[in-house]
Amino acid sequence: VHLLPVFDYAGGDERQKADDYTWYNWGYDPLLYNTPEGSYASNANGTARQREFKELVQAFHRNNIGVVMDVVFNHTAATGARAASIFDKIFPGYYYRMGKSGRYANGTGCGNEFASEKPMVRKFIVDSIKYWMTEYHVDGFRFDLMGILDRETMQEVFREAKKINPSAIIYGEGWDMEHVLPTDQILTQKYV
Repeated sequence: VHLLPVFDYAGGDERQKADDYTWYNWGYDPLLYNTPEGSYASNANGTARQREFKELVQAFHRNNIGVVMDVVFNHTAATGARAASIFDKIFPGYYYRMGKSGRYANGTGCGNEFASEKPMVRKFIVDSIKYWMTEYHVDGFRFDLMGILDRETMQEVFREAKKINPSAIIYGEGWDMEHVLPTDQILTQKYV
């Protein structure tokens, strides 16, 4: 089964009960990549989100159904000093690609591009994938706008995922989008 993004995302009020939602969000505005989204839990506070997501994956596995998680490592919900800007608060500008003008690159159409080619960004992405596989036993990942990510990071994701689960599935949208990286560094359908 393929789950749309289930990590914590910025939009909406996750404390609202599902029947009372005054909002809807597909989950493509990532906030906390390694925490399940609270709006899917019986209680957004405490550890229900972690426990219940583990129970969900276990239930699928008991029925011989693998779980593929949609992940959005191509951009973040916010940059700069905004409340939902996590990475710029750690190290301003490091986690993002910048265009020739000195502004955030925007090949994603979402206002920024996560700089997967930088060592600590790559490490974060790979460690996140390993975490979801070891802590929650997710079986695979679909990378949103994978064509924005660099080839070396995606190859390392593949290698590390296969070490944990030789049957792991890794795939994504390999569109040839506007990009800051040289063509030989991107991973798209055109440049495999």
